[in-house]
Amino acid sequence: MKFAAKIFSTICGLLFLMNGNSQSVFSGSFQSNTNFFIRDPSIGAANLPHYDKLKIGSDIWLNANYSNEKLGLDAGVRVDVFLNSILRNPTVPNTNVGLGNFYIRKKVKDFTFTGGYIYGQIGSGIIYRAYEERSLGIDNALVGGRAEYTGKHLHIFAFSGLQKDYMLSVNTSPVYMPIISGGAIEGNVLIKGKISLVPGVGIMNRSMDQNSISKLITRIEALDTNDRFIPNYNVYAFTFYNTLTAGNFVWYVEGAYKTKDAFYGIGNQLLNKSGSTIFTSLSYSKKGIGVNVQFKRTENFQLRTSANENLFRGLLNFQPPLARQNALRMPARYFAAALDQQELAFSGEVNYSPNKKWKFVLSGSEIGDFLLKKPLTYDITTKSNGSGGIDTVNTPIRNFFIEGFGAAEYKPNRNMQLDFGFQFIRYNRQIYRGDGDIRVNAFTPFVEWQHKFNKKMSYRIELQYQYVPKDFGQWMYALVEFNVAPMFSVAVSDMWNFKPNKDNPEDIYRTQHHFYSIFAAYTYHATRVSLNYVKQVGGIVCTGGVCRFEPAFSGVRLSLTSTF
Repeated sequence: MKFAAKIFSTICGLLFLMNGNSQSVFSGSFQSNTNFFIRDPSIGAANLPHYDKLKIGSDIWLNANYSNEKLGLDAGVRVDVFLNSILRNPTVPNTNVGLGNFYIRKKVKDFTFTGGYIYGQIGSGIIYRAYEERSLGIDNALVGGRAEYTGKHLHIFAFSGLQKDYMLSVNTSPVYMPIISGGAIEGNVLIKGKISLVPGVGIMNRSMDQNSISKLITRIEALDTNDRFIPNYNVYAFTFYNTLTAGNFVWYVEGAYKTKDAFYGIGNQLLNKSGSTIFTSLSYSKKGIGVNVQFKRTENFQLRTSANENLFRGLLNFQPPLARQNALRMPARYFAAALDQQELAFSGEVNYSPNKKWKFVLSGSEIGDFLLKKPLTYDITTKSNGSGGIDTVNTPIRNFFIEGFGAAEYKPNRNMQLDFGFQFIRYNRQIYRGDGDIRVNAFTPFVEWQHKFNKKMSYRIELQYQYVPKDFGQWMYALVEFNVAPMFSVAVSDMWNFKPNKDNPEDIYRTQHHFYSIFAAYTYHATRVSLNYVKQVGGIVCTGGVCRFEPAFSGVRLSLTSTF
């Protein structure tokens, strides 16, 4: 905490001294989210510290930035406050206060130098990505230094440091001790006319400290003799990527390789393998039509500060997901996050607009491992072997996820809009949830209507139905929202499990449940306050292609955001 205080006072002193410059600009933001927990055992919102004892949890961020274009200088600090927070782990309260971010960036002609907390990525992030996804509790900034050169046709950068361990705080270590270093060289070449290339090559190295190695060796020694291995202090990852633009076509391709490293695979098995990934995306667009197809093959490509970390802790890279990221409540329930052990994924989408009134979208994706050398397997139990007993068969998993999606938008005039569509999903819970041999089929039609009375007043209605016989059964979802721009917004919704699955593994969901929400928001200039009474079913929550499981929630959520 003393170190953080010194950094904070140093930056504040610099900002004070430079404030006399007429080109100095200060900016910042404030955000707070507070949860009030209301116990409801009927939906599973109980038997956790927040419901039984604590009742309230808050997350607060205050960010201040300074910029001076004449001096080529930027600096900033962010204070993080977590009070009985569920952000990091929804079932375990976390309380910490400290500096969550600080940085100083100086530009000298074509060079830029940065020290402090640094975000960025190499290519699409397959070998390295430092980013913040606040709603999921992810903040894996590099605490160190970065130098970069930006010319007309060339961009070079290099970095080195330690990965942030959630936040600088009183009670936890501020960083993971393995050292992270890397960099990339990127070009920008105009070949002829509308043809251009943006190639790049990058490298990342993680070097483990002795304490991390010792912990890993303890885990290895607990394995069966035949499964033990000698861990490596260092892992190296390499990538080549390129964006080709030719007229209406844009083609991105990236291939990456990592050296042998320890990681936990599906089934919590500790492995020590090298890995590779290839990802490509081809797009075509012109007036009225757009087409995008993607392909990704991944094998043993997990990168962390060490195999001692799990979930979102110590993640060094990001695997781009190919499944469609749906915004509506029911279509978004079954999302296939990218898998880093074995995955072969295809997706495609077509957008077509024949005129100003109509727009159509058709998309599909399929994820499995049916072309990889050694498929994943799981044990499937048959009901009877003919002699009154039960057989268990080790069965290969070839298909993880399939989605078919179609939607249309009809806009008869600028004040009215109708959206409707249908989604089919086949989702393997063994792969994405690890909770049994259940291959879920979900059928989801939906419709949304928007109407503007005038420039300020409007309303919106959503209606969705979902049939999931092997999971929750049958759902209905309805939402009504009324807006007075730019100040007021109110909404009410209900997600009703009106015909539940009597064989649901969770007893409490074998009966009907209503999951209500009553929402209100008020905006005054750059400040917005929202209040939401929520009953939320447990399940996978995804943001930006990154997912985590959250238990059922019952209570009130109060949020405040402001910029200055």
